[in-house]
Amino acid sequence: MYKSLLTNRNFLKIWLAQLFSQLAANLLNFALIIRVFELSANTKYANIAVSLLILSFGVPSIIFAVLAGAYVDHMDRKKVLVITNIVRAVLVLCFLLFETNLIFVYLTVFIISTFSQFFTPAESAALPKLVDKKHLVVANSLFLFTLYSSFILGYSLAGPIISTWGANSVYWATSFAFAISALLSLGLPKLRAHQKGFDFKTINHDVFVTIRQTTNKILKTPALLFPIVNLTIGQMLIGIIAVVAPALAILLFNQSLASTSYKLIVPTAVGMIAGAVLVGQIFRNVHKAKLINIGIVIAVVSLFGIGLSKIYMGSPLYTYIIVTLAFGLGFANAMIGVSAQTLLQIHSTDDERGKIFGTLNMMMNLAATLPVLLAGITADLISPSSVLLIAGAMVAVYGVYQFVTLKKHELVDR
Repeated sequence: MYKSLLTNRNFLKIWLAQLFSQLAANLLNFALIIRVFELSANTKYANIAVSLLILSFGVPSIIFAVLAGAYVDHMDRKKVLVITNIVRAVLVLCFLLFETNLIFVYLTVFIISTFSQFFTPAESAALPKLVDKKHLVVANSLFLFTLYSSFILGYSLAGPIISTWGANSVYWATSFAFAISALLSLGLPKLRAHQKGFDFKTINHDVFVTIRQTTNKILKTPALLFPIVNLTIGQMLIGIIAVVAPALAILLFNQSLASTSYKLIVPTAVGMIAGAVLVGQIFRNVHKAKLINIGIVIAVVSLFGIGLSKIYMGSPLYTYIIVTLAFGLGFANAMIGVSAQTLLQIHSTDDERGKIFGTLNMMMNLAATLPVLLAGITADLISPSSVLLIAGAMVAVYGVYQFVTLKKHELVDR
């Protein structure tokens, strides 16, 4: 089925555009996490500084995601993909001038993320127009495979690139990747939605109505609410782990995150890739709600396992255990992500996908804002491992609740 998808030239273009765009984003994210942690390492607030960086990426979604989704429903998604990539390619180069100024870094990240709010719903809404419905599961699997592959490449390459050519080289590489994504998107056909006309005043006036109506529909539709809640939890965990990753690397291995990426970041990304492939191929006919619940169990075990690492730190198998748990965390994230994303696309119509995915981005980042900030504070006041234990306990409680209410979701399509 991958072969049949890759013979679809339009899908191939948007797939490669996603690859370069995500590679650029992950290179930039990892480089900035390292840089911000280094700039604040001699203070008592290093983890909080990283939290603020993560929030700079996430807060624009809370403010602009639904508005962006509403605009996308009236626009040619192709133009949105091209323009947002070009703008991000230019903005990234601004880090060449003021990279050591944390306030400037936060502000520039905020602006880049604001433009990303238009890219994300446009890409998600375009996919069902470029592939058959029967191929959506495989397409989403391949998209998440690419997402996690770019994660492993971006996070694995950022450290060596910085060490070899300096921090500025990452910004040049990121800008180039965004530019390639723009060129690939330029080759797509017009992807205009069915809704005609584009009036800023009308859309701005109606945006709060859109938020209310879309939110009400999501809350009243289990087929939409179920995947969105799980995607939100996954996003929250990613944000928390990103905050504590630099300090966690020092705690676990007494080395910097750049030096230990092959022990933490790479296994996690490989787990994500393996999970995306398995869900898209071997498990594609398994009920998606069940796959999500299995993923939650694996995530809880992995979080507790890493959080309790002091217990077995002296073991000769210590490194292998950490690598395995990191792999499990990535695998669980993929099981949840692929399944939930597929359910969401199946149960939303073309006219509303922009609003649905815009609302999804807003909900995910709104739900993650407080936990991400608290993760940085907790890591600074207590320890990074305590953050993982608390996160594991929260996910476990939710997992039990979801398992008990599973029958409510039995009507959700596979």
